[in-house]
Amino acid sequence: MRRGGVPRGRVLFPLPRHRSGHGFAPGRAARGDRRRGGGACLDVPDTVIVGGGVIGSSIAYHLARLGAAVTVYDPAGGPDSPSATWASAGGVRSQNRDPREWALTVEAAGRWPTLAEELEAPTGFRREGQLRVVERASDLPPVEERVRHERAAGIDVHMVGPAEMAELAPGLIEGLVGGSYTPGDGQADPPATARAFAGAARRHGASFHIEPVDTIEVRDGAVQGIVARGRSVPAGLVVLAAGAWSVEMASSAGLRLPIEAIALQMLLTDPGPPARLPTVTAEGAVLSLKQLEGGELLVGGGWPAAVDRDPLACHVTDQSRDGNWALAARIYPAAAERRIARSWCGVESRSLDGVPLLGPLERPRGLWVAVGFSGHGFQLSPAIGRALADQLAGKSVPALDGLSAARAAGETEART
Repeated sequence: MRRGGVPRGRVLFPLPRHRSGHGFAPGRAARGDRRRGGGACLDVPDTVIVGGGVIGSSIAYHLARLGAAVTVYDPAGGPDSPSATWASAGGVRSQNRDPREWALTVEAAGRWPTLAEELEAPTGFRREGQLRVVERASDLPPVEERVRHERAAGIDVHMVGPAEMAELAPGLIEGLVGGSYTPGDGQADPPATARAFAGAARRHGASFHIEPVDTIEVRDGAVQGIVARGRSVPAGLVVLAAGAWSVEMASSAGLRLPIEAIALQMLLTDPGPPARLPTVTAEGAVLSLKQLEGGELLVGGGWPAAVDRDPLACHVTDQSRDGNWALAARIYPAAAERRIARSWCGVESRSLDGVPLLGPLERPRGLWVAVGFSGHGFQLSPAIGRALADQLAGKSVPALDGLSAARAAGETEART
């Protein structure tokens, strides 16, 4: 794998061209040739979803549950390096989000505790709460204001003082002035969750295929389907849910998506004694720290890795690894007694305003996107799938209004 130095761990679109065999991957979407799901079937055209990560698989499950004919195409058949789902830390976080995401995060928070039962497969969800610590008194008023607004929106979050924080997370640095706490938050296993969505989608009649996609077919201003290894695969709707790789697919339909590729790192320590520890984040600092079932600490929060080109990949840098680790050990001094056993990174798509682009593009007709999650789409995935499936089925979904892909209309470039 060729490595290239890229400032701030990102690559602006357009992304590099894949070599043959490295594209996204469809199979067949022939009309009427497979069992449909048992839901109330609405008038939804045959749908191709490009990308089999947690977002694409959630959309497939919810759409197939409505009775639509759905085919998902992914080059690896599911989460694989260096995709965002494969690399994700698995944080299930509802606090400290953009207000445009509030309705979806409330819905998703209500579903996570029983999602494995619904999907009949493990998700790895553990409800351990999230504690966002505040070190400086000057930072407390804006945090308190945020919490007031989030509570009004239905998010289960409240302020905690130093004494309660010491009970929630023994061993944190002394001198913390307060924090915000979401007891219903926690962590889950992103690849397992994606597989659970995919398995449930298959039971409702969706199909999944592993072979490269060449292009999206467009004629007379409307999507006709995709081309896979030179073979035309008809579809009435195409949904791009392939993260940063969606840029190349969109360009084949004459569009330039306003997202950029970023790479985020994760650090995993050796196992240690189990401790009472929710997910810990910090106001004004780039940190996420959680303990896994085996006693390992998983450390991240958004430290950049370097993005490699052709094919799109990433690698961890010494600067980010050392900085992330030093911050974790400062906030949670017990971390300093551990050893970093493994580090990795994944490639994510980031929108220009930091929240996802969801729904139909103005042109070509029939092309939808679910991209630009900017490192925080995992918790939303159950609600994203439900909302986009309903919207694809023609229902009104107010929760998507502020996240509409239409807001990118001035940034996309359509070519005739």
